[in-house]
Amino acid sequence: MGAFEPLKENQPVEIELPGSELSIYRSRVEHVGDDRLVVASPMKGGAIIPVRPGTVVKVIYTDNVAVYTFSAEVLSQNLSNPSILLLNKPIDSKRIQRRNFVRLDTRLTVNLTRLDDKFIPSGETFSATTVDISGGGMMFEGNTLLQMGDVLEAVICLNEHETVRAIGRIVRIMENPPKSRNRYSVGFEFIIIEETERDKIIRFIFNRQRELRRKGLL
Repeated sequence: MGAFEPLKENQPVEIELPGSELSIYRSRVEHVGDDRLVVASPMKGGAIIPVRPGTVVKVIYTDNVAVYTFSAEVLSQNLSNPSILLLNKPIDSKRIQRRNFVRLDTRLTVNLTRLDDKFIPSGETFSATTVDISGGGMMFEGNTLLQMGDVLEAVICLNEHETVRAIGRIVRIMENPPKSRNRYSVGFEFIIIEETERDKIIRFIFNRQRELRRKGLL
């Protein structure tokens, strides 16, 4: 097995560059070797970011089984073709099974719609706020009365440009103390979600955790 499996050519990846600020850029795999990896150079505003040889970058990617991260040293950024980076073999590879989803405490806006037993919208839509989220579900707070087993469609706003859509089931309901802003805390388990949508959540959690670590808050 090669050092970079299961990476494949043209596969999307993310590149994290070192520095005082969190700097993560979309990239793709150009070529996979046994101990070398060629990826597209990170870009910002349409311009290629220069990366010096010897710089250690972090690469993040996913497949249907797990999430993978590793650090690698930049061997070169081709002067005649600076749009590609040549990376050395991984320094510290990590593999996280999808069933071991990490849960992140975070406040996100969620728009929810009740569905019937055929997953058809009932017409009632309301908003709530997450308490935490993972690749497998979330806890949210709201003032709408729900029942155990209710099926809802959720549109989760990760940021002003990106949302996640999923269908889930209510698996837990707790009534909050009288002076709480929201009356109920609700456990919501995803039952239908595209893997591309789940990947958005996983990347969001990883990126937020890295940001918190850099600030010394995690």
